[in-house]
Amino acid sequence: MPVSVSIDAAVAPRGAGRNAAIGLITLALFTGTAARYVLSPVQELVRADLGLGDNQVALLQGMALALPTALMSIPLGRLVDRTNRARLLFVLALLCALGSVLTALAQDFTTAFLSRMLVGATVVAAQPAALSLVADLTAPAERGRMITVTSLGQAAGATAAYMLAGMLLPWLATLSSIAPWRVVQLIFAAAILVAAVPVWFMREPARQEAGVTPSGRLADALRALWTYRRFLLPLVGGLVTVGMADAAASIWAVPVLTRQFHQTPADFGVWMGLLNLGSGVVGAVLGGFAADVGQRKRGRAGVLTSAVIASAISVPAALFPIMPGVGGFAVLLTILLTAGACANVASTAAIMILLPNELRGICLSLVVAVMGIAAYGIAPLLVSLAAQAFGQDRSIIMPLTCVGFITSVCATAAFVRAMRVAGTIQTGETR
Repeated sequence: MPVSVSIDAAVAPRGAGRNAAIGLITLALFTGTAARYVLSPVQELVRADLGLGDNQVALLQGMALALPTALMSIPLGRLVDRTNRARLLFVLALLCALGSVLTALAQDFTTAFLSRMLVGATVVAAQPAALSLVADLTAPAERGRMITVTSLGQAAGATAAYMLAGMLLPWLATLSSIAPWRVVQLIFAAAILVAAVPVWFMREPARQEAGVTPSGRLADALRALWTYRRFLLPLVGGLVTVGMADAAASIWAVPVLTRQFHQTPADFGVWMGLLNLGSGVVGAVLGGFAADVGQRKRGRAGVLTSAVIASAISVPAALFPIMPGVGGFAVLLTILLTAGACANVASTAAIMILLPNELRGICLSLVVAVMGIAAYGIAPLLVSLAAQAFGQDRSIIMPLTCVGFITSVCATAAFVRAMRVAGTIQTGETR
């Protein structure tokens, strides 16, 4: 039987203190996400500077971020569920800054790969800790909207990476003999350290909706989590496939702009940054508010309504690489990333609403690990390998289109199944 949720759960804090805490968490996610994405607008410069091929770029941007997350997901999930999450978030921020510094100093693929592994592990691991904190700072009825706030921080971080890189590169090229992309890495590392300081002083909130488990052992937690498999397996399937479409698009959009449309980071840095911000903001807002509205109107199953609609919309939007002009390319890419953000927030809200407190961290860590391997580890590499297999070499347009289209179709089917099962979950009484 699923773990029941205690009806005497702690009441969520309110007021300025709560809002300040959510703001600090969001700021930490903002700087970490910026560090994760800042290599994307300069990846062609990195490729040339380090003498990399497309497969190596795919590994650097994908598997380097996904592999450590998969290896560390279970212990990190247990830390989220059993330790001081504010302190954990602080330590992860320090390690992320270190990874960014090491990336700036890299002189070959191996060093760059290992440095990006550190960035990827810390940034992705911070998400379950941040979401668990936000969940305990808010009541279930408003949790979707509060998760939206943190998602907006992540969207703004990705935007800052593109916009600042595009603006800084021409200026930095005139100031130093050091490759500008390296200086950009150091700037973002410094920003992470500044944002990490106030997190150290943040108070750990009381845990809400604590369930009843036989013990604190990992095996018992995994067995309890397995009781939700009819819901979680299709939900994770939807998250993974929609994530594959978004990851492939995010990583290979810049090479398409550079090779097909002959643009430079100075040309696309600002509008790609605004594109990421707009898609992240709109998608997060729609996903969060729709999750709350759907829950009120249709019960548990309604939480995922927006995920189903968003994934269906992403199917035609996945055709963005074959657009004849930059305008059409930008419009469809915006729709695709907006739909992905919407589906992600709605699905995350479903996990935070339907699972008991002591299973959320381990569940989110496992979900993030699976998503990381499939979305960032497999999808980008799948595009470059498919291009080579079909003899297209530097042309990745058709492989990118096919990966996005197929994964979006699979995501739609998976979310439909998850929504049907969601209404049958018995989690006990919650506040």
